[in-house]
Amino acid sequence: MKSLLNAMKELFAGCRTILDVGIGTGRFAEYLNNSGFDVVGIDVSLSMMAKAREKRVRNLVQADAHYLPFRDRVFDGAIMVHVLHLVRDWVQVVGEVGQVTRRVVVAEVEGGEGFSPRSRYLELRKAMGYPLDRFNDGEAGLRRVIPPATIKLVGDYLTDIHLHEEIDSFDKRRSSVSWDVPAEVNDKIIQRLHSENPEKTIRRREIVEVVGWDPTQLRNFAARERSRT
Repeated sequence: MKSLLNAMKELFAGCRTILDVGIGTGRFAEYLNNSGFDVVGIDVSLSMMAKAREKRVRNLVQADAHYLPFRDRVFDGAIMVHVLHLVRDWVQVVGEVGQVTRRVVVAEVEGGEGFSPRSRYLELRKAMGYPLDRFNDGEAGLRRVIPPATIKLVGDYLTDIHLHEEIDSFDKRRSSVSWDVPAEVNDKIIQRLHSENPEKTIRRREIVEVVGWDPTQLRNFAARERSRT
């Protein structure tokens, strides 16, 4: 986490004002505030922002990332972490963030190699007639669609995963990919995952990067996508 935060700080060099898109509980905004940046956080959830306020993050706005209530280029930088896989129209959100930012848009991107219960869950829910209608790949998908201007490798390591604990997290609805799945279908998927994977632990390679886009890249991409529709 320390390496991740330091990499974000490096990408924001020369910035003063930062928009935290989907600030949540404020774990990144707290660090950036303490590092001397002026952070404004937006989120649709008042309860999440209340937790951010406990971390002394004061500049909070309840807003939808599809319709950011700010002037063009008003922020030096913006940050998006675990946002794009949750929104209805990720292209519009990307365009909005690029529109209000003038220097850099930063994201954490996670990837790796090895079996992923999340990916298998998505395959099974699609096979059972409930395909995900959101941009599942999130910020990692955006990294593939629009090559970032800057990439910083934060971590590349092997880790042991308690497989059945991760599978059970879908039963507790901790993952957004299970939120809209009917209970009986969710139960079938979880049973299938357990039966397909008798191992207790698996080893997986995790890769974590911090990437930065020129906001012009995002504005131009969103404009091209809109013109096609």
